[in-house]
Amino acid sequence: MRKNRLIAAGVTLLALGFGGYFGYVRYYLPAKFHRLSEKIVQAAMAKLNEADRAAQVIHIAIPGKALNEQNRKILSELRPGGIIFFGFNFEDAETLKKFTSDLQALARELSLPPFLISTDQEGGYVRRVTDGVLQTPPARNLGDTGDRELCRATGYHVSRDLGKLGINVFFAPIVDINNNPQNPVIGLRSFGTTLDAVLKCALPFEQGARQANASGGAMPVIKHFPGHGDTHVDSHWSLPVIDKKLEELRAFELIPFRDAIRSGAQAVMTAHILYPQIDKDAPATLSPKLLSETLRTELGFQGVVFTDAMEMSAVSKHYATVNRPVTAIKAGADILLYTSWQDDPPEAKARLIAAQKNGELAPSTDPKNQTPALERALVHQLRAKLPYLKIEDYLTADEAAWYLDYRKQIHSAEKQPAMAYDAEGLKKKYQEIRWSPAKKKGGPIWLAGKKNTR
Repeated sequence: MRKNRLIAAGVTLLALGFGGYFGYVRYYLPAKFHRLSEKIVQAAMAKLNEADRAAQVIHIAIPGKALNEQNRKILSELRPGGIIFFGFNFEDAETLKKFTSDLQALARELSLPPFLISTDQEGGYVRRVTDGVLQTPPARNLGDTGDRELCRATGYHVSRDLGKLGINVFFAPIVDINNNPQNPVIGLRSFGTTLDAVLKCALPFEQGARQANASGGAMPVIKHFPGHGDTHVDSHWSLPVIDKKLEELRAFELIPFRDAIRSGAQAVMTAHILYPQIDKDAPATLSPKLLSETLRTELGFQGVVFTDAMEMSAVSKHYATVNRPVTAIKAGADILLYTSWQDDPPEAKARLIAAQKNGELAPSTDPKNQTPALERALVHQLRAKLPYLKIEDYLTADEAAWYLDYRKQIHSAEKQPAMAYDAEGLKKKYQEIRWSPAKKKGGPIWLAGKKNTR
């Protein structure tokens, strides 16, 4: 009897010990890591003054292919949170790598958090970096293969290659369903004309890119929320209007966004499209009904929301009398994207500073979340910058050592699916894919940076 009691006691102690260890590993350590992550974010935000808080939610284009007197002056005066690169910023891979490194050194010199450096790298005819990055067919031609693993590996290698060059964000994949044959702007940039085609290839592309991002690649951004596939107007030049109810979007356009978010997508770009049956007063970029209520609350998205370029005519001309920078942040956007560096970005900064002073940015647009809108935007952006922040600047020495060690353990313990194709294998597969021809030339071309006069 006594022997049985001793065995039972031993089993009980063993179970308690195992349960305690499991709870420690499964709950306590992740909770500690999360708490310290938030401490870092809050400490980084506390170092920003009122003007810098306004500027950090602004991302701009800059001139030049290297850090020079002109772009150094632009960045030193505006102090933005990020930079978007276009074709005029690129020469070769080595030059680009030095450029991005010099830019991050400048951020440190200016006592700013690291820049998010982004670009459009969708593949096919919409790609900015042509050296040092895997060159891929148009999304539509990838989608036509129906090969999930091909699309996953493509996203992985593009993200990985961009990260090696110092680009930490890229605006792809498009998850719009190109179901309108008259669409003048999406076309081959979409993975297909059906929901199935987009789910089969766009989502694996994003997942592969996100896997690479976890180990130093660039963060993918799905676009254009809540869907740009059923338009017959190009938002660069005019205001697209889609006369659909929210229920119709839920049944079709929103599904790729919903599924990507459930899968773990970290960033979304908005569309400058008016949905009068949902919000007759504002396009998606400026609409709390679409960004705060639908994207944030209904779909549960907790990541970073980028606007499409704020100079595009759909918002800059059609909503010229609206305080667009403040309205977008209040609606639920976190980052205001500008493809210029004069006039619009400095004006946006001034408007955001004024909105802080007059209290306009203090109330939250979401009644369930009382975090001020600008603070929410900064928190989301700083969370995205956690891999690039110098942790020792925000934690005690012991906390920083533990945090960095635990983060390394997380990355090493994560079981990532192996890619079905390496870079050379992808290149061979691409040779089997016939690229669809681009639209005939002669139409208007969106030239980023051309608004600048000096």
